[in-house]
Amino acid sequence: MGDRLDSEQRQEMRKHRNKVLIRTLFGIIVAAVVLYALLSYLHIIPDSVIANAIAAAVFGIVIVETIARIVYYYFINNDIHKAEAKTLGQIIKILGYSVLAIIVLYIIFGYQYLGGIFVSAGFLGIILGLAAQSTISNFIAGIYLLSSNVLEPNDNVIIHTWQYTYQPQSYPHDKYVPGLSGVVESIGVLYTKMINEEGIPVYIPNNIVAQALIINYHRAKEHMRKIQFDVDVSVPFPRLEKMIGDTLKGEGIDIFLVKLEYLHQNFYVVTINLKVQEKDIKLIKSILFREIIKEINASKPKSA
Repeated sequence: MGDRLDSEQRQEMRKHRNKVLIRTLFGIIVAAVVLYALLSYLHIIPDSVIANAIAAAVFGIVIVETIARIVYYYFINNDIHKAEAKTLGQIIKILGYSVLAIIVLYIIFGYQYLGGIFVSAGFLGIILGLAAQSTISNFIAGIYLLSSNVLEPNDNVIIHTWQYTYQPQSYPHDKYVPGLSGVVESIGVLYTKMINEEGIPVYIPNNIVAQALIINYHRAKEHMRKIQFDVDVSVPFPRLEKMIGDTLKGEGIDIFLVKLEYLHQNFYVVTINLKVQEKDIKLIKSILFREIIKEINASKPKSA
């Protein structure tokens, strides 16, 4: 319960910091544009091509550097590694300064001299876009995952996606959700890193995660689980039911229901519905099954 509350508090703090960063970004951009317009209107900036180009370059540098810095802090706030956040900041700078260079050249030379540049840049952009299609889609999906907060580090999740197939487990009566289960460690620029149940790091492309069905157990306020098993008819159900109740209460579980689900010639099926945290379900099942085996062995007739 404490882990869930801490996760919710971290999420709210992260959302608040993100809002502050975004508002700061827009505030600085608007202030720079208004100041540039005001200086031009008051003729503080000399009415010449070179002066306007220099002024546009200065204000453009301020805006580009501000955007890159705020993007850096935005991703750091969302648990992106510093090296990856720095790389993103550099990408923003490259794109920003490219646009700024085109604006300055337009101010100096006019559109007629930039037509060829625009055509060449557009053609080059198409080629680069096709070549880096997968990388770009992963990058954009990473932005979406960070802004949507559908999952975050330390969340226990199952990611169900059609791109990867999973062989269902062979345990009888267990509900099986096909997908990759584990704990999210980080959401990177291109990949989401998870630690699976065997403790092995798994890197999933962000565009796959963005399309997937995500079952986030860590954020569940209340979670009901079902445990089902077969018992020989020689074991009295009332005694088994009492043993299960005593075991669950001994483990601190007060909300549960034990049902006789099916009755067959040689065995009957018992279903236990209980409210438990996902991280504890395997331990509870192990404890229950040990006690059930003891009860079954105790019910066997003594050999002469």
